[in-house]
Amino acid sequence: MTTIVSALSRIARQCSVREPSSWVTATRDDQVELRDDFMAETIDDILSRIDLPSPIGKQTTVTGGLAPAQADGSERFSLPSDFLRLQRDELAVYDNLLDTRCVPITSDGSWKYLTDAGLAGAMKYYRTQGYDGNWTIDLYRMSGGDITISYVSKNWMADSGGTAGDTLTADTDVLLLPRRLVEAGTVWRFRERRGLPYEGKHVEYEALVARLSNDYRGRRVVSFGGPGPKVKWTDLVPASLIKS
Repeated sequence: MTTIVSALSRIARQCSVREPSSWVTATRDDQVELRDDFMAETIDDILSRIDLPSPIGKQTTVTGGLAPAQADGSERFSLPSDFLRLQRDELAVYDNLLDTRCVPITSDGSWKYLTDAGLAGAMKYYRTQGYDGNWTIDLYRMSGGDITISYVSKNWMADSGGTAGDTLTADTDVLLLPRRLVEAGTVWRFRERRGLPYEGKHVEYEALVARLSNDYRGRRVVSFGGPGPKVKWTDLVPASLIKS
């Protein structure tokens, strides 16, 4: 795997920035900008736009009845400390017992109506809340069973021992994201801010983002989702009953 300092050195050469003796301790303004500003912006953009596979893409499971009940009737579970966001997939929150998706609720008003009015049927609903390192998920009408949650991790690097993290700390730290994508994104951002020609690298970066988005989301293979979040009658009963 590519070390982060190796990627930074390649970026520096494309930006006509002198390489430091150590990228970890570099203090020159242009070197710090590359490391702490433009590379960080690129990484944030990649993680927000692409559902990359493991080790960036992860799954965790929560079990109904094991979390404190909320006043509105939902159960609240803590999400892993490396949670950044849910994967952009209709099945990102999946009911293992009923073999069906859980339905996202994206507004406080809709959640209030949902919990006040109550619902019939077996379908489960959810919402996420929180901030960096302190995310939770509320599940309504949990009642029992396991829920699998597919998410994107904020950890984009790993140390020499394989421990993942989100901050460069040593020259031996490795990059968990596609090297060429990180390099192109950092270079175009640096050049654009400095008033240098950047269009070619920008086009390269966006093309890579588009290609990776298509590849990892399987748009050219098959889709198990529909055009929108409408609830179908099949969502209200277990898959085993439908199959029978």
